[in-house]
Amino acid sequence: MKTSKIIGKKVLDCNANDVGKVQDVDIDIKSNNINEIIINSGELSLRKVNIEVTPDMIAQVGDYLLLNVSKSEITAEQSKENPDAEIVNPNDLEEKK
Repeated sequence: MKTSKIIGKKVLDCNANDVGKVQDVDIDIKSNNINEIIINSGELSLRKVNIEVTPDMIAQVGDYLLLNVSKSEITAEQSKENPDAEIVNPNDLEEKK
């Protein structure tokens, strides 16, 4: 399956709960293996939460990407927060005389 067919697929956990959508696929070109799949949780907030799952967490790929773990089992360690905007101290923006 082409990566372009995987990106954008809806991701469900083992209990058919919505986890998010596939945002990116990390591939090791030399060994032709998938290292991880990055899932955007799709929650509306100021920060997007990306969840990284390894191939051993994937049960099946079809119309959906089905995980063999529950959404609650995906820990905060596997999540990365990527803010939509950079937080800047206003004092850093002022011109220095």
